[in-house]
Parts: sequence; C-alpha cells; structure tokens
Amino acid sequence: MDEKVKENSKILFEIKGIDRNYPGVQALKDVTFKINKNDVIGFAGENGAGKSTLLKLIAGVEPPDKGEMFLEGKKYAPQSFREANILGVSMVFQEQNLVQSLTVYENLFLSHEKRFQVAGTLKKRQMISEAKRYLESFGLDIDPRKEVSQYSFHERQMLEIIRAFVIADMYKIETPLILLDEPTAALPEKEREILLDRIKSFSNKATFIFVSHRLSELMNACNRILILKDGQLVGEVDPEVSEEREIHPLMVGRELSADTYRVEDQKEFNGDEDPVLRVRNLSKKGLYDSVSLEVRRGEILGIGGLIGSGKKFLGETLFGVGEPTEGEIIIDGHSVSKATIRNMTKLRVGYVPSERKENGIIGLSTVAENLTITRLGEFSSRLGFINNRQESKLIKEGIEKFRIKATSEDLCFSLSGGNQQKIVLTKWIMKNLDILILDNPTRGIDIGAKEEIYTFIREAANKNLAIILITDDLLELIGLSNRIVIMKDGNISLIVDADKRRKPTEQELVRDMV
Repeated sequence: MDEKVKENSKILFEIKGIDRNYPGVQALKDVTFKINKNDVIGFAGENGAGKSTLLKLIAGVEPPDKGEMFLEGKKYAPQSFREANILGVSMVFQEQNLVQSLTVYENLFLSHEKRFQVAGTLKKRQMISEAKRYLESFGLDIDPRKEVSQYSFHERQMLEIIRAFVIADMYKIETPLILLDEPTAALPEKEREILLDRIKSFSNKATFIFVSHRLSELMNACNRILILKDGQLVGEVDPEVSEEREIHPLMVGRELSADTYRVEDQKEFNGDEDPVLRVRNLSKKGLYDSVSLEVRRGEILGIGGLIGSGKKFLGETLFGVGEPTEGEIIIDGHSVSKATIRNMTKLRVGYVPSERKENGIIGLSTVAENLTITRLGEFSSRLGFINNRQESKLIKEGIEKFRIKATSEDLCFSLSGGNQQKIVLTKWIMKNLDILILDNPTRGIDIGAKEEIYTFIREAANKNLAIILITDDLLELIGLSNRIVIMKDGNISLIVDADKRRKPTEQELVRDMV
C-alpha cells in the first residue's frame, strides 16, 4: 500500500481514454499515459499523428470529446488556456506569444499587473526587480527594461519558458507542466543546442512535454518518448537504452524504405535532350552573380549551398519575384523579356516557397479554395461562371491522389505541416506546368510525410515535369537530383552529375560550399 502511495505521489499528470474528433477525421483515439514530476517527455509522430491536438487539449485550448485528464491526482478539465495557466499548465507555441512592443518585464507579468498595484499605482520598480531575479536565476543576461523586439528569436523563446515559471509561482504551483510545441523549428544549430541544454537543466523545477520533428533532439533532451500514429499511442521509447532507428517503424507503421528517394525510378538522359529552361549569366546585385544553368524536361536539377549562398534568391527570380540586374532567362528557346510572376505563370512555371504558411497557403481559406486558386480560369466560362462539377472533381482527385488527411471544407491553418505542404505541392503538380521550382519542400515535416512528397516529386519528373529543387538537406539533394549545382557567395562553385549508379557524397559537395 505504501509503495502505491509513493508511486502516485510521483505522478504529475495523467490522461485516460482521450478521444478528439473533427469533421471527417478522428485526431485522437483512446490515448492513455502518465507523466511523472520532473519528466521531460517527448511526443514523436508523423505530421497529422495527433501531437499538436494533444497539446491543445492539455493546454485548455480545446476540450476532449471523451476521456479524462488528471493533474496532481485531481480531475483536470480547463475551460480555457488561461484557466490551464492558473492550474499550472503553460504552453510555448511555435508562433511566439510575446508582445514585441512591450518590455521584457511587462511581458513576464502581462495580465497579472494587479499583483504589483497599491492604491491603483503600479509599482514598476518592483516588477523590474522581480523580473531581473527570474532572469538571473535562469542564467539569462537580459535587461528587463528593454523591449522584447530587441532580443533574438532564441532569447524570446527562453522568455516564454520563464514566463511559465512566473505564472506558476504566482499561483503557488510547485511543479509546473510546460508544453513546448516545436520550440527549435526556427533556431539555428547552436541556439538549438543551448535551448535543449536549458530544458534539461530546468527539469529539476518543472515537467516538460516536448514536441519536435527532429528525433535526435527528442533522444537528446527527453527521458521518455511517446510515439503517436494516426491519433493513437503506439509505443514508448527510453532514449537511454534505445536508438533513433527504433522509433521510425513505430511512427510510420513500416520500416524505413531502402530507397527513400526512389533512386531506381530516376529518369536517365543521353545528353541530346534540349533544355526547357536555360539561364545565361544571370545576376542580381548583392545576391548572386553570373549564374548559368539549364534544365531538361523530366530532370530534377538540385541546387545546394549554405544559407546566404544566393540559391533562394535565384529560385525567386526564376519565378519572377524581382527582376535580375542582368542576364537572360530562356524558356523553350524563347527569351523572357520581362520576368514577372504573372508572365512566368503564363509560361507554365510554378513555385513552392519555403515559408508555406506565409506564402504557400491561405490559412483562413479551405482546402478546396487553396487547391483551385491557381486554376480558377480553367473552370470559368466567358461570363465568369464557375463549373462546380469540374472543380469538385479536381478537388476530390487532388485529396485522394496526394493522400491529404483533410476534407475539402477544412481550413488550411488547422492542418498539420505535412498536409499543408501536400496542398501547396498538389495545386502546382496538378496544373499543367513545364517547370516547377521547389524551395525546401520538406522543411519542418516528419519522415513519413517526406517520403510521400519524395514520391510525388519523382512521379512528376517521370511525367516530364522539369524540377528545380533548392534544398538545405544534403541527403535530399543527392537522393532526388539528376544533376547538382552548388552555390557559394552568389556564384556557382560546382556542377556535378548525380546519376543513379553513382551519386556524389556529402563530403564532395560540402567542399565546394564552404
């Protein structure tokens, strides 16, 4: 009996038989688990597996449809995000939740200023002193009087985590539960390592649930990893005694394909094919200089290089985002006199940007509206009436063919990153294009969704679509490309064949990047 009491005293949070449904989709099904005090728990799973939904339920953003939650042994059913905060549960969202124009101390105590009021007067000096104490206790060299906007993304992320401790202290919560939704997604490697180290060191003061699509981070930071698949909890891994490769089959329900990039299906060329796109001495002042390259129908031309090498801006120019300073773009043997987005689209060029939420999808529009936005003219009569039957057929085909886990009426902002990216790709691949430019098409999505997108890219190329693949992922660059262009300081430093029988190594490419 004593042992059971002792065990229960360790448990901070428990979920029993949780379900959550959306129209046409069961996001969570019979999820049950326990979290001990001072755990750092990782959630792993493909995009759409239910990780973000689970965080929303725990954070009080949405209620479950079935099941129960318990915090410190008491039933936990917050009616709002604020109520969850008061009970000791806070969430750090991917999109930061700080007010940029306010100072650090104002953000730390936002909505709790009354605690520093005496006779209607706000004791700012006390607020600053308290904020400084928190910052110093967490090892942050930050001036609480400065505006939040003056600090880096990484520092602002730390402020959000500290704010969770501030709120917990206000409500006398001994061990807060802090939910971290992809906290490292926008951080460079050095800052990622700092954040992971701090999460581990803070675990003596709090309990964390950590979601990341980088399995290596979960293995590094967590003492337990829970794996979700299709809304169900399918396994648990102890990073101390397990390896990263053991997680993958649980996440996707299959072993990692021996040929993730479908190299055996890579199209071969004899060298006599005419290019559909030719670029001659293209320059854009301060961004890239004298770039010359060509792409054939059915070819995947990979472009790699460090951040700042010019590859991103080259891709934008080829779609008409800002005209080049000098040089020539030739499509099907004809020189493009004015490279604008409108003209390049007319010339059957498409573009998938790296920032899908800002430029790839319209978050508050439906899946249907996003899929057809580039093709409305095809369904419209001369009088402007839309052929709804034809449009509906295309939408249905797109959702089924590209395995988008959503209904046509779902709003895009509510979908997982992998499904959002499938929508961006689908709207272009289903259009009758000659050239498609992809900028980091699998950034921020899990391995399962990546494999599906690699299949779509390979199939599109084998149907004679010319693809320019701009990516920071070297394995992706090597695995998918027929030829590879490496850029350095705005210039092409290497062009190499990536024939399926002899792929270049990462080391061979990196030599010309740095």
